[in-house]
Amino acid sequence: MRKPFSHILALTLFLVLNACSNEKEETLTASVQTLEFEPDGGTHTITIESNVEWKLIFQAGQAWCTTSQQDGDGKSSIEITAQTNDLKIQRLVELYIKTKNKSLIIKINQKGQPANKGFYYPILNIETKNRQVINSKDIYVDATFSIAGRNNMGEKTTTLSNGNMQIKGRGNSTWDMPKKPYRIKLESSTAILDMPLSKHWILLANYSDKTLLRNSLAFEISRRMGFTYTPRSQYVDVVLNGDSIGNYLLSEQIRIDKNRLNISSLKPTDNDISGGYLLEVDERMGEPSWFKTQNAEMIFCIQDPENIPDNQKGYITDYIQNIENIIYAKDGINTMNELPKYVDMKSFVDYLLLNELSKNVDGNLRLSTFVFKNKGDDKLYFGPIWDYDLGFGNVNYYGCDKTAGWYASNAAWYQKLFAYPEFQNMVKKRWKELRGDKLKEFNTFIDTNSKQMEISQKKNFKRWNILNQYVWPNAVVTGSYENEIKYLKNWLSARLTWMDQQLK
Repeated sequence: MRKPFSHILALTLFLVLNACSNEKEETLTASVQTLEFEPDGGTHTITIESNVEWKLIFQAGQAWCTTSQQDGDGKSSIEITAQTNDLKIQRLVELYIKTKNKSLIIKINQKGQPANKGFYYPILNIETKNRQVINSKDIYVDATFSIAGRNNMGEKTTTLSNGNMQIKGRGNSTWDMPKKPYRIKLESSTAILDMPLSKHWILLANYSDKTLLRNSLAFEISRRMGFTYTPRSQYVDVVLNGDSIGNYLLSEQIRIDKNRLNISSLKPTDNDISGGYLLEVDERMGEPSWFKTQNAEMIFCIQDPENIPDNQKGYITDYIQNIENIIYAKDGINTMNELPKYVDMKSFVDYLLLNELSKNVDGNLRLSTFVFKNKGDDKLYFGPIWDYDLGFGNVNYYGCDKTAGWYASNAAWYQKLFAYPEFQNMVKKRWKELRGDKLKEFNTFIDTNSKQMEISQKKNFKRWNILNQYVWPNAVVTGSYENEIKYLKNWLSARLTWMDQQLK
């Protein structure tokens, strides 16, 4: 017997209603509805409880706040962490907690920094594509940048530069430090902070130099001495993907260019291969193309031309070896008559004196020593100078923390030349000339720059709390920025006094 249609409909409704009653109702709770962070950032813990799976989603566009996990079920304790807010205004973001059918919102705000009246460096903001981490010295990461000026309350005033760029790591021992140095390549040549047009820039972290001034001081000495080219630089406060990473020295990258080292650029097809060459003495052999001299076994890396053809590499190798043969007085050569024909003695002596004054641990013709040769010029020139964060008493090995004693002079080429009274007299004469004029004193430069640095260094050492810690290869741990400056001034004064006595 067929059941009436009404019976079938009733049975169907019963089954549906029974299924619905058996489906559990979603529950979702959070221990807070709002969170507030101080300007220095930190971590808060909240509790989320649900009987189904849930996800955490931040409001789009924020990068300063993170969670310890992004999803879960049941009851979980979640850490919410905010980075330091270096801005004067508060930051706001909403965190959404979502299940299939329910959602909650936690409103998060972070106070802005209290206004400190004083000098503020420009702020450089870098955002990498998709917040990609910069973890390689070989592979560039796509990014955008903007540089803004600030008034004496730290408020942004004018956007000075902005655009697309690429960024990667750089450095040797410095790359292993927590505060990383970077190499920047802009999409188009840009004049930045009164420095001329270029695509190529360097961000020097100065992590081991707790004065943050040693590279800048060395550049100042180089300019006073009159080297052909000294890299220009400007201090900036850097924000990377929303994280304030401290004070950096934005510097020109050493390269052959009309706005940098302005010498001839050598092409692979040139018939005249006498220049220009940019070489770096680097015992680490940090470039694909390099050669070693026969006597001193100095390693010269070829920076420019890149991908140098064999005939050009052969030319510059023979040229440098000829200079070394003259220094070593091979085949009865009269060294002091011949050497000035092939080496610019002013830059050669100035490079020695600068590295003795700073007692730069890398400055004994083994690392970071740049030399160049121009087309149509028979002479080799020393410079541009580079890499002085471990100079001026900031290293605890090879005796470079001591204000007495020679260091760079012990390099093989200089050691050979000091056997000649003519060279000794040349060094003494140049030192007296410099001390009577360009290198009379440095305290004014150090005091002016450390005063300008006051607000920036405080934020830097809040981010990198190292003033009371040993950082390789510091010679001393002074405990404060003021004591770091005092140590630098005292060390430099004692070094000048010792050199004055030796070079009478």
